[in-house]
Formats: sequence, structure tokens, C-alpha cells
Amino acid sequence: MIANSFKEAIIEMMQEIAKAIPDSHKKKPVKAYLTGGGAVHYYCNSRVSDDVDLIMQYAVKIPEDLFVVWLNEKGTLEQVHYDHTYNSTFGLLHEDYEDRAVHMITIDSKFEIYLLSPVDLIISKLLRFAQNDEEDIFNIIQTGKVNKAELLTLSTDAINVGVGFQKKAIETNLELVMEMFSRTSSQC
Repeated sequence: MIANSFKEAIIEMMQEIAKAIPDSHKKKPVKAYLTGGGAVHYYCNSRVSDDVDLIMQYAVKIPEDLFVVWLNEKGTLEQVHYDHTYNSTFGLLHEDYEDRAVHMITIDSKFEIYLLSPVDLIISKLLRFAQNDEEDIFNIIQTGKVNKAELLTLSTDAINVGVGFQKKAIETNLELVMEMFSRTSSQC
């Protein structure tokens, strides 16, 4: 089956992952948090990614070759695959990100998928801060869904308790993000 959009492809992938989760989790569903380009697409519809990044609370046996084919706006087939190499410990997260996550879908009462909140999605992109991360952050800010003061507070908290990175470098990235607020036009 071919998905009709990138969003539909993500949902189809989540349905495939749900098949690998035992029914015993219907009592306590497995929670997953969509991050990366997939989450940015849900908020901004500004770009697509060729992979799906998830933060999962349990280890789930996901097929090594999991991918979904989808039809883009130009009528061209594309594919998105599950990124087995993604690891949230390589990035920056605020310890309370789960509290701000936005429920997206529950599948078969055993798999709950959430989107990282816009503010936590920005925080997750501060460490790598590649060109596409900067563009994603700017696009998220343009949605008007992020409060500048809240972002500064939560980012600072995450930086202060995080480990494994140069604090000064990430603080510089945060300063650049704060400057982005003055360049927004309130549209994504």
C-alpha cells in the first residue's frame, strides 16, 4: 500500500510498529515520542524527512528494514524508513518533556504516540544545530507555538543538567535561537 502523504506514511509506520507490541501492553500502553523531521512536519508542514525518529520507553523489536512508500505532492514516490540509529541520549532533552508532549494517536490500545512539544523539539535540536536543525527551529518559531521566555528557561535547565557536550557551544546555539524570534513573520 502507498501512503498519500508524509503524515499518512508516519501513521502507517506506527501501525507496523504496533504489530510488534504484545497485547499485554493494552493494560499499560507503550509510549513513543515522535521527534526530528517527522515532528517538525506535523507542526509546520515545511519539510519531510527520509527517516522517522522515535523516543521509546520500552525496547520493541522493530523490523530492520521497516519503511513506508508515499506519494508526494508532485506525484513522485518517496520512502521513509525507521531510523534504528537514532538515540535520544545523543541530543539534549529537558527532563519533563513527556509532560508537554502532544498526544497524536493510540493504536490498538497498546501503542501511544506523542509529538514532542514545539519547545522540546527546539531543545532537542540545539546540540547538533546543523543547517536543517536551524531551519526547523526557525520554522517552529514562526508557528507562534513557542514562548521565547519558556524556551530560554527550559533550555537553560536542560543545559545545566545535561552531560556529554561543551556547555559554551550549546549556549551559543541558544543565543542564536533567541535572535530568531526577532526575525519571525508569524507564519510557517
